[in-house]
Amino acid sequence: MKFRRRREESLDSEIHDYIERETQDNLAAGMPPDEARHAALRKFGPVLNVKEDTRAVWGWAWFERLAQDLRHGRRMLAKNPGFTAVAVISIAIGVGANCATFSFGDAMLLRPLTVLRPSEVVTVGTSESLEGFSTLIASYRDYVDFRDQSKSFEGLVAFNGSTFGFATEREALPQMRFGSMVTGNFFRVMGVEPELGRAFRPEEDRVPGRDAVVVLGHELWERDFAADRSVLGRRVRINGVGFTVIGVAPERFTGMNQYLQTGFYVPLMMWPRLTNDKDNPLEARDHRTLTIKGRLKSGATVAQAQAELAAIARNLERAYPETNRNRAVAVRTELESRIQQSPPDAQLVAMIGALAVAVLLVACANVAGLLASRAPARSREIALRLAIGAGRRRLIRQLLTESLLLAVAGGVAGLGFGYAGVLFFRRIQLPTDLPLSLSIELNQRALLFGLAVAMASAILFGLAPAIQTTRTDLVNALRSSTSDMPGRRRLWGRNLLVAGQVAISLVLLTVTTFMYRGFRHELGLGAGFRTDHLLMMSFDPSLVHYSESQTQQFLRQAVERARSTTGVKSAALTFSVPFGNQQDGATILPEGYQFPAGKESENLFANTVDENYFDTAGIRILHGRGFRLSDTTSSPRVAIVNEELAKRYWPGKDPIGKRLRLDDKNGPWVEIVGVAKTIKYLWIAEAPTEFLYLPLSQHPQRQMTLLVESYGDPSSLTAPLREAIRSLDANQPIFNIRTMEEFYQMRAVSTPNMIIQTVGGMGIMGLVLAIVGLYGLVAYAAGRRTREIGIRMAIGAQRNTVLNMVMRQGLILALAGISVGLVASFGAERVLNSMFGGTSSHIDFVTYLLVAPALLVVTMLAAYIPARRASRVDPMRALRYE
Repeated sequence: MKFRRRREESLDSEIHDYIERETQDNLAAGMPPDEARHAALRKFGPVLNVKEDTRAVWGWAWFERLAQDLRHGRRMLAKNPGFTAVAVISIAIGVGANCATFSFGDAMLLRPLTVLRPSEVVTVGTSESLEGFSTLIASYRDYVDFRDQSKSFEGLVAFNGSTFGFATEREALPQMRFGSMVTGNFFRVMGVEPELGRAFRPEEDRVPGRDAVVVLGHELWERDFAADRSVLGRRVRINGVGFTVIGVAPERFTGMNQYLQTGFYVPLMMWPRLTNDKDNPLEARDHRTLTIKGRLKSGATVAQAQAELAAIARNLERAYPETNRNRAVAVRTELESRIQQSPPDAQLVAMIGALAVAVLLVACANVAGLLASRAPARSREIALRLAIGAGRRRLIRQLLTESLLLAVAGGVAGLGFGYAGVLFFRRIQLPTDLPLSLSIELNQRALLFGLAVAMASAILFGLAPAIQTTRTDLVNALRSSTSDMPGRRRLWGRNLLVAGQVAISLVLLTVTTFMYRGFRHELGLGAGFRTDHLLMMSFDPSLVHYSESQTQQFLRQAVERARSTTGVKSAALTFSVPFGNQQDGATILPEGYQFPAGKESENLFANTVDENYFDTAGIRILHGRGFRLSDTTSSPRVAIVNEELAKRYWPGKDPIGKRLRLDDKNGPWVEIVGVAKTIKYLWIAEAPTEFLYLPLSQHPQRQMTLLVESYGDPSSLTAPLREAIRSLDANQPIFNIRTMEEFYQMRAVSTPNMIIQTVGGMGIMGLVLAIVGLYGLVAYAAGRRTREIGIRMAIGAQRNTVLNMVMRQGLILALAGISVGLVASFGAERVLNSMFGGTSSHIDFVTYLLVAPALLVVTMLAAYIPARRASRVDPMRALRYE
């Protein structure tokens, strides 16, 4: 500022010196003093123009004009506090809704991996699809071939996340922790430098079972080791195997999953020792459970990497036809991978995001209408500025600066609305003991998004009114304090904005009502299984390094101890529970069924249960029988299908006695012995889903959930059942202990209710903004017709006539908006039906009969207030109104 002041003073001095010299020259030429100075000034030209041109050369003109525009805009907004408050609140609502929605979508889908240059990282593997959910997986042998033969990547890494029994000391009780087995180049390729110690060395990635070293995650290091910096070299036990701590990951790196925070990392070469798999997972080419991530080389594209890996996959199919037949390789970006892994999550984010954008559009339309309504009041000001030489572009920039001030103020206020929305989304609970969290934050990315939305809104609502305001008739504007465009063009823009607001509000409200009625209908039908008097608890004997035979013995003893516990009515074992985070799948080939060309099998959801599961869970067997104790490894293999699976593969036939193969065409034959009722498996609004049940005795699993039916309060059984398990093995970790009623409430009731409340809140925001817009437009139109109304009343018009005349405008706008909104709502209903498992041809007429008339009544009330005020105007005062 001092430098600029000195330059201004220097410029003034130079101008003064020049004029003085010219004056002296003129005096020397014989001119009188006054004429000599006037001649010098005429020769120099306008001083202000010279200063402006000089400052333009300095490069400060744009800054000065911006400062002038900001000061002028601030004064104009301060002169109209009511207008400013309504506009700022409208923008704040739109920005806040989008900020909160972005934070939710960021946590669900959009947040990048916490690695170096995450945009270069892609997912590689063969696609495994299950009821619309698709994930890319690979075996270790496939990974080695991809890594060694591909040229498009700086590096490829493989990892497998799982739960482990983790003990900080040899004698300590193991706790369930989520960890990852990773290849030796994992940290180097991902660009992650440990905060303490070192990462894995190349030699620690070569010999299976030799190098028992571990890198701790930062959060686990702080929680279990109190952030002790002397932890390096310490011995810990993972699944009963001793490991040496060699490093601690940095705080910013939370793992490769946006939901799960990884507690530790061990070399993938330790896989055989940690899991006790019968087949060596490092050698079995069909053991596909690994995730592969690759960092593209500079200049390499996803398409190039895809083409290269496709060629490698074809070579592998020729070399290993039994394990690699029809195993096409795909390359996906991180966002594509997340969308394919869980399409419902992506659809939910897209739906809520679209609704938030709709709220923003309503808010922008509201402010645009307010700005357009101010245009006549400012016509004299604009005309004066145009008359003295101001350009239209300059005036448009000035008006856009005012819009920018409104947007900035609304954006700042919108952060408060956004933070409230974030707090609301944080109420989502995930019923699991895993380190599973939905990190919804108003972080730097959300703040930048909110700023971008505010800036975009300034253009959306400010540009058209600014252009309209500068298109004024100079003669009429200078003659009167207000001016407006003549004829019907006067209000068409504002009418269109208000009708659009009503239409969008109708869509928001109908979507809310669709979802509310749909979820209530599904909850009324029930989930198809028992939710009361059930307690569940999970355990995984492999966490304490049990062998397969020891695991099965422990499970049998655990369920027997549970049944003998006082207060227990029945007990059963199941791999997964309905609505649970852990779901299993199976690959089937029904006997005699012809799949389409290029498809040899079908993947579907499956569960492994014992013989008491259906009675304990309250799932009815409709035909045939349930599992029996006689279904053992030495007896023919059996399975139970649900109604949907039976309908698809054996339509109109009795499926009992039919057979199917598991896994592939060389898999074992399995006989269908029962048909179970179709229930809800993943969430309450899902479409009927095919499902397969396998007996635990013939399909052993490591991790199982004990499901206990009680006579009384199931939570009272927690302590005695825990003691019963501890009596079998005091070191056995027990997790996910909760009642089914609590679990069902979280997953089937609370989450859908939050979705409905979110959509409903957006609908209410849109409705309030639309009411404000309609009220403002009718009030403005009535105000512009004050003189006309006075003349009508002076010649005998009744108040009801005037009331109806003004109300008619609001009615026409409301009906137009509702008509357009109904058409858009039909499309929205089809989308919702496809998302939530309904039929696209279904039309919920009840919703339309509820929402459309209610919206019409509310909008008419908004129009009635200014119409009533207009009907009570004093004719004498109205005739003097200008």
